[in-house]
Amino acid sequence: MKSVLSALRYVLTICLCAVLLFASVAPSASAQAVVKDKPMANEPKSSTTEAAKEWEGAARETIDKGGLQSLEEVRDRTKGGGLNEVQGTAGFDKMYRPSNTSADSIEEQIEKGLQNADKAPEKLSKEAKKAQKQAEKEAKKLAKETAKQAKKATNAMND
Repeated sequence: MKSVLSALRYVLTICLCAVLLFASVAPSASAQAVVKDKPMANEPKSSTTEAAKEWEGAARETIDKGGLQSLEEVRDRTKGGGLNEVQGTAGFDKMYRPSNTSADSIEEQIEKGLQNADKAPEKLSKEAKKAQKQAEKEAKKLAKETAKQAKKATNAMND
């Protein structure tokens, strides 16, 4: 009986080792099957991928040139309104900036806040009055409860 159990234990151990080995190899094998030219399911298919390809191409070009360049080369590369040496003007028209959005600037937000600042004390005083009324109600409830407790204590002492 012991030999059957030890043989079964030996077979189960080998099977477990095989499963662990397969589980550690399977993810790496499936990762190699990814096609790099096809966009992923959640990857945008619009012009943002084109801009990303432009950026990647510019970055590869910079790396191929040997990394950092002279200041004159950097200036020449960014002359057409480029953002930086690597990115150049790739995707410049797709980026959000104050000139192509309808969002309020920081200055406008501050101005609105300052215009509404005179209303703040009124809002605060209303909130303070509400809080005071709430506190008074709680105090009355606590006073009634303490009076009841005191009455019970005196009745208990008299009995």
